[in-house]
Amino acid sequence: MSNTKHGKLNFMVRALSSAVLLALLFTANNSTAQVWIASTGTVDDGSLTSFQFTNGAAFLRPTVTNGFAIVRYNVLPVGSLKTVLDQPCCQGRALLVSYIDNGPGSQVLVSLKRYNIRTGKTTTLLKFDSNENPQQTAFHENALNGGAFFNFSFAEGPTEGSNDLGGDSVYYIEAQLIRTAPGGNPGLASIRIVTAEAP
Repeated sequence: MSNTKHGKLNFMVRALSSAVLLALLFTANNSTAQVWIASTGTVDDGSLTSFQFTNGAAFLRPTVTNGFAIVRYNVLPVGSLKTVLDQPCCQGRALLVSYIDNGPGSQVLVSLKRYNIRTGKTTTLLKFDSNENPQQTAFHENALNGGAFFNFSFAEGPTEGSNDLGGDSVYYIEAQLIRTAPGGNPGLASIRIVTAEAP
């Protein structure tokens, strides 16, 4: 084999290896992911007249021509959420959302929030925006693309004095279904928090 052909082959192998590495940079550990079905959430009081659950999925009512609904989900210390991540280079947590967004008149936003019971501060740890993902008229789950490195600090008991059991926060997911034009059909079927790991 000539040096030119050998060099091209090596370049192609390196390029293919790099592409495979990038595609596999983060894989989801789904075996112990916490899952929420859309209909298990608590609807915000201000959204009671604008949402509906159909076959376990959340939608806006057809009569809402321009509006939104908010649904929240408690996050509990179960499964992989209790696992301590210790490799910022190679581990993270990510949201996988099964959603419908049929075009510019609809949007689904999902965020994982942390409320620190000591400071009263709320922070957003993970976000999903259907406008940054493919638009579809049937439910599908977003692709895993990275994540954020953090550990949960669940407040599981007393947090003051000698009875302090450690942990300082409670966590919840907030989902918003938004319609900005007639025909927009945002929908939410499920949400998962998964651990993303480099292979």
